[in-house]
Amino acid sequence: MTIKGTFRAITLIGADTLDLNERSRIIKVNILAIVTGVMALFFGTFFYIVSGKLGLFLGTFVEGSACFYVIFLNKKRKYDIAAFYLQMIHNAATFYFGCLLSDVVEASLLAIFLIGTSLLIVKDKMFRTTCIVVAMITLVMLEVNRLAGIIPPYDFNPLSKIVIHYSAILVIVSLNILIIMFYVKHNDELLKAQKEHSENLEHQVQIRTAELEQANNYKSVFLRETNHEIRVPLNAIYSISQLLLMDAKKNNDTTYIKQAEHLCAASHHALDVINNVLELSRIEAGKLHEVHNEAFAIRGLLDNIVDTGQYIAKAKGVHIVPNYNKRKLPTLLVTDKVKLTQIINNLLFNAVKFTADNSTITLSATVENDTCCIKVKDQGEGISQDMIAPIFDPFITGWNSFSGGTGLGLHIARHLANLLGGNISVESVVGKGTEFSLSFPLQACAVPAAQEEVPEIRMDEAPYAGVKVLVIEDDDMSRIYLTQYLRRLGCELESCGTGADTIDLLHHYTPDIILADRHLPDMEAGEILAYVRNAPMLRRVPVIVISGDVFEEDRIATIEAGATDYLIKPVDFKLLNVALKKCLNSPALL
Repeated sequence: MTIKGTFRAITLIGADTLDLNERSRIIKVNILAIVTGVMALFFGTFFYIVSGKLGLFLGTFVEGSACFYVIFLNKKRKYDIAAFYLQMIHNAATFYFGCLLSDVVEASLLAIFLIGTSLLIVKDKMFRTTCIVVAMITLVMLEVNRLAGIIPPYDFNPLSKIVIHYSAILVIVSLNILIIMFYVKHNDELLKAQKEHSENLEHQVQIRTAELEQANNYKSVFLRETNHEIRVPLNAIYSISQLLLMDAKKNNDTTYIKQAEHLCAASHHALDVINNVLELSRIEAGKLHEVHNEAFAIRGLLDNIVDTGQYIAKAKGVHIVPNYNKRKLPTLLVTDKVKLTQIINNLLFNAVKFTADNSTITLSATVENDTCCIKVKDQGEGISQDMIAPIFDPFITGWNSFSGGTGLGLHIARHLANLLGGNISVESVVGKGTEFSLSFPLQACAVPAAQEEVPEIRMDEAPYAGVKVLVIEDDDMSRIYLTQYLRRLGCELESCGTGADTIDLLHHYTPDIILADRHLPDMEAGEILAYVRNAPMLRRVPVIVISGDVFEEDRIATIEAGATDYLIKPVDFKLLNVALKKCLNSPALL
């Protein structure tokens, strides 16, 4: 790296803030620290060589070292302290060398530099006032010392006196020129900004607004399309991993079971990243503000979340322990079930990522005074106090060997908690672990609800023997592994890859259930649904639509078009089994 590149890199240390004014101030502080530090070391050594006065060398060495420490303070983001500390160094150096060199140079010439830098780089009002007062006191003390002779100046020979005099004048002039240049540049920037702001402001705002809207639309389209395209291969991967896990359990192959569980966990990790990126895009677009309250069984919800979380945590040897008294929990709660599930899943998966291997995560739940409190406690490294607030910001994450992450989970969880009228708090002890607490208001419901079971299918059974199922899926891998799973359940299968082939087949074939992808190369699932619902022999046939479109409006539109159920890719075979069971118990097949 060149000297210019090295200098620029040093001046940018700590200047990674988005506030342009603050960034400019930090760079100025770094430049002043470098310039005064280097000049002190150079001229201190030079003065020592010329005069032999060790006090000059030691003083400049201390000053130079102290100036470089200012850059370290900026790196630690202690910007106000760094600026204040630099000004105290300048005042101390002015007094020290002003006393020792009073017979050679007039140190009061630095008044412009001391006052100017106080106004330019010190942002905090109290610090700025203090710096100005200290500068005035320094100049007064120098004048008093010059008149009273309290600290005697160094005695130099004539040649040394001339050399040091003009060298010191050069230093003082250079520092004053530097601070004047800063002020001129700052003033030019203000004038330029004011001029640009006044010229064609309305037109510029309109253009910028249009650009932002277009960029936002492009981002939304990109996210939706990318989400769909990623979920298609992920659906195949997840289907394969589920089939492998079923085979391993059937054969009682413990090694193979562990490998299949790791593959399933990796699929969940990828799905978690995709979901969180989509949720963030909806938050930014203001589309995650609707709350859909419903009555649901809180006990079953927590049990299902623990089961799913344990499934993922096995890869790390982590055990999730539910710690809630089911008798003290109401049968039903009223809140937004989907958002509550998202919050708990994000907190739980975050705990799995950052807890220690082979440790325990505790999920507890209590209900008091119409408030539900759900806590997730891990046994990880903990979070330092200065990092607790930033962890809820987007894209803030810590590294761990178990899984990467986008740093969006906690940000989304807090946003959803606010939508539910609640909040998330954190308690952490470094080295012992962290506990996240979700509290939100709710209403208890006295009417019992039917528990939705998610059965574990045994592969030595064929619970749906003879059931005719039509699978409509254009992705070959997804179709292959979906049909493999259905055949294991005893289903009789037909499959199509396009909408046209599907319509041709349905002219002479009446299935018991239809599984249809929402997007086909030649038509949408809505067109197939319209055909099925208008055909006398097909109108009562249940249709389960499978899609990579995860937004609620997509699900609602599909159900309104005539779908019996809506599953999101990658398809969880347990949830597919629930949907099949509902369809087989529907009036269409009775």
